[in-house]
Amino acid sequence: MKFPSIFKLPRHQRFHMEPRYYDPVKEEIQERERRIIAEINAQKKAGTYMPGSRISGSFSRNAAQKDESGLMRFVIATLLFGGAVGYLYFGILAIYAAFGLGMMYFFVKRLKML
Repeated sequence: MKFPSIFKLPRHQRFHMEPRYYDPVKEEIQERERRIIAEINAQKKAGTYMPGSRISGSFSRNAAQKDESGLMRFVIATLLFGGAVGYLYFGILAIYAAFGLGMMYFFVKRLKML
């Protein structure tokens, strides 16, 4: 319990500092939102704005990709199995041959992607 006093008693001093926190990702997201809102407002003023057109256009780009992971898994499994069996029959020469065939396959596949 505190009694009234005519003297000013010292209080506990507390250190309080507001931390500065810089989040570049959040700042980039906010800048992108501002840019998109300005773009939409400009389209609304010009009369060319269609709601939902931005979303449908974004998903259509990725629809054309093919999934070839099954073929790649098959090639890798074949090379590993062939290398193991070939090693038992022919020795280290089979490992070199399997590695060479695998590298040729991946280089040809890489050239097709370019």
